Amino acid sequence: MLLSQSLLEHRSFALDHYSIPRLAPVEGDYTYKNGEIYQIELVGKHLYYFFPQGSSVLSVPYVALANALGISAVNEDGTYNAAGEIKIETGLAALLMALATVIFFLTSRLILPLGWSLVIALGGALGTQIWSTASRGLWSHTWATFISAIVVYLLLAAETGKRRLSPILLATLLSWAYFVRPTANVSIIAITVYVFIRYRPLFLRYVVTGALWFALFVIYSLSLYGKPLPSYYAANRLTFTVVLPALLGHLVSPSRGLLIYVPVLCFVAYLLIRYWQYVARRGVVRLALFVIAGHLIIVSGFVHWWGGFCYGARLTTDLVPWFVLLAIAGLEAMLSWRKQELTNSSLVAWHVQTAVGAILLVASIFINERGAFARETETWNVYPVDVDRKPGRLWSWREPQMLAGLVRPPLPGEFPKIEEQIDFSSSGSWKYLWYGWSAPEREIRWTEGKEAALVFRLDKISEKAFEIKLVPFLVEHKHSEQRLNLTLNGRYLQTLVLARNELQVYEVVLPGDVLQEKNVLILGLPDAVTPKSLKVNDDVRLLGVAIAWIRLVDRAGAKL
Repeated sequence: MLLSQSLLEHRSFALDHYSIPRLAPVEGDYTYKNGEIYQIELVGKHLYYFFPQGSSVLSVPYVALANALGISAVNEDGTYNAAGEIKIETGLAALLMALATVIFFLTSRLILPLGWSLVIALGGALGTQIWSTASRGLWSHTWATFISAIVVYLLLAAETGKRRLSPILLATLLSWAYFVRPTANVSIIAITVYVFIRYRPLFLRYVVTGALWFALFVIYSLSLYGKPLPSYYAANRLTFTVVLPALLGHLVSPSRGLLIYVPVLCFVAYLLIRYWQYVARRGVVRLALFVIAGHLIIVSGFVHWWGGFCYGARLTTDLVPWFVLLAIAGLEAMLSWRKQELTNSSLVAWHVQTAVGAILLVASIFINERGAFARETETWNVYPVDVDRKPGRLWSWREPQMLAGLVRPPLPGEFPKIEEQIDFSSSGSWKYLWYGWSAPEREIRWTEGKEAALVFRLDKISEKAFEIKLVPFLVEHKHSEQRLNLTLNGRYLQTLVLARNELQVYEVVLPGDVLQEKNVLILGLPDAVTPKSLKVNDDVRLLGVAIAWIRLVDRAGAKL
């Protein structure tokens, strides 16, 4: 949105007009990034947005409207306004995906009755990555999904004879899908072949329009970057060195698998296989299957196939309109079979399969609701270990991302020996923290959630005094106390009622008959609340207490 602002204010793709710190260049992704600000690349003396700029261009009208309402991604002094960026992104993303839902409904109504069309539209919106990813912020997937929804509608409308196919509009939409996200090249290739076979009289206008748009894109890239395509579009970013594990991960990884995070797709596949002979429009179905297969292969070509910090099957978000098309075709085939073949003997099977489909749809909605609203699914990417540093977590059924916050993560493999005093603002404190913690701040670290847990090892077991210096999150006249329930190795110890908004030292006795060599201390925080809910600020963390340090003292007074 900062780029959209630059296009509005300065008619420039460069971000040089704003107070962005210029950091030492860092080489990566076949370009030079602006230090740790990986979203910005350095080209000569200029700063450019590294990711595809199509979304920023298409978003200019909405950004102009936001500016009129006093919202901007730029502060008055020219510095970056992250809060303004977030407001614009979330508003536009939600609007685009709401419109995509309407398009799903209109697409379905080309073939299906009203009731089933509502199921398709709401299932496509709530049971897929649209809810958990594309509507949460303006990913490049968001505009790509919206454009693809229109493309699918136009293709099916032409196939059913409800609307003539416009080659100029189709080529323009596909070109902008590519400007928004380069993986759209799979759809472009597939649809080009489809148009040549199915609508040959329109092919020349289609190709010429696409060629003109691509020529403009090359001119734009040459003028900005001095090369035919921007760095993000470099084909050599695809290595295909881990293509088979990546493909498997995109399909069935507990934390990135498409079939795991949108399980209703298994029912769609069943419908197409079971009722294939009743599928009326096999041309567009084959087209959809080709696009889906090609896209999966392309995104499996990246070594970093899981897409970094995100939720579930993010890299297949763009395919949702094609899944909707397959669902429409499968339901049409099922209803045709029912009209012609359903008998009393097959009625039970009919109800069973319908129930299974409903269960899978509800599961899909639940899973994507978790990604949309549960902050724990976001922090799963970082805690207890950064997923980019330990991608093996993507395959663990003991801590799937969708269940973060509902089930405890597995215990650490090692319990560190407790030191004389653990400073919670230091990086060294991480080895004692199991779950429920925020990042360290100056002198403190906040708990995050309704529970936080510590692990530690003792060489000598005897009764200890547990000393903890903390301050509760309190807001005068709104949130006057926090309860802290302490449980050691499964046994409840004590509840502290905290009502003083200052750092204090509290002491709790840890009985010798409860302590073990390996110990788990759980801090229950039933009154944890977000500052945003109390209108303190925009912080969405569930804050309970902020801890400065802890230490164990034996009953004789010697510190451990």
